[in-house]
Amino acid sequence: MKQKHTAEYHPPTPWLILFDGVCGWCTGWVRFLVRHDSEKRFQFAPLQSPLGQQQLAKYNLSQENFSTFVVISPENYFTKSTAALHIIHRLGGLWRILYYPLILLPTVLRDSIYDLIAHCRYQLRGTLTTCYRPPPEYQDRFRYEV
Repeated sequence: MKQKHTAEYHPPTPWLILFDGVCGWCTGWVRFLVRHDSEKRFQFAPLQSPLGQQQLAKYNLSQENFSTFVVISPENYFTKSTAALHIIHRLGGLWRILYYPLILLPTVLRDSIYDLIAHCRYQLRGTLTTCYRPPPEYQDRFRYEV
């Protein structure tokens, strides 16, 4: 009798998004992503957390200036507008449509717009007194410790 082999499914490794945990603008985007990422493609950690600090050091990024979020994939890391575009591409669905025309824009132009928003982000949505903590139903998507 021939034995039937079944392929074991291994979900893709979630990408890690490091975000400014006290920025109202940044946490608003994180809440948006958590709600729209039903396939759990992303995990999240504040830049200020031990894990965030360890990852910033690993990639020789500033551990004090939180004017960009960082997206870490198994193969690479991304910052600023490139990070944002890779997130919407990986998020899938109709969001992916935005990726293709925007990635063709010169990085210097995209990052200039990103920097302008980053500079005003505290004025746009304020700051939190402590790092954002998600509701219990999303807690498994957030990492804080190394």
